[in-house]
Amino acid sequence: MNLFRRSTPWSLADAVDRNARVPEAASALQVGDAVKLVIVPRDGLEERVWVRVTAVGEAELVGSLRSDPAELRGLHAGDAVTFERRHVLAIARREPSDSPETPSGPDATVGK
Repeated sequence: MNLFRRSTPWSLADAVDRNARVPEAASALQVGDAVKLVIVPRDGLEERVWVRVTAVGEAELVGSLRSDPAELRGLHAGDAVTFERRHVLAIARREPSDSPETPSGPDATVGK
């Protein structure tokens, strides 16, 4: 195992064209919601990841990556990811009774 591999450069895909239902729902994102983002590495295949929203701003949101990406190097579960609402592919809403670490059920998911 090589612990000194370089990180893979990446960006986030604009998900608006992929799911027309999300932009309206993304305007109401709250801390504790989970969002699916699409990470696009400079080389290789894109990967969908879940991020738990930890901060909501007017233009940008911040979340915590829920698991290690399968292919991307240098990005790990717990890492902070800054994104915009246009990057959101799907949403799993946190129920008011849920703690921030408790995922919502599939009925609360908007999008793919």
